[in-house]
Amino acid sequence: MSYVLSTLDSVAKQRRRFDALNKADVEAFAKFRKLNKWEGGCPFFLEWPFLDVSAMCLAKFTDAMLPA
Repeated sequence: MSYVLSTLDSVAKQRRRFDALNKADVEAFAKFRKLNKWEGGCPFFLEWPFLDVSAMCLAKFTDAMLPA
């Protein structure tokens, strides 16, 4: 049981907030959109008010690319 918890804990520590201006984050999201799966698990936290990470990343990326 502790092995499962330690594995989950290590995966949870690898997550971060999606940054639409970070090239690595955008590339990870682009790979997800192309393959329809995350490589090595989803690297991003789900933020409120979004219901899924894909919609969150798409909205944040779109907002970042639109002119002010």
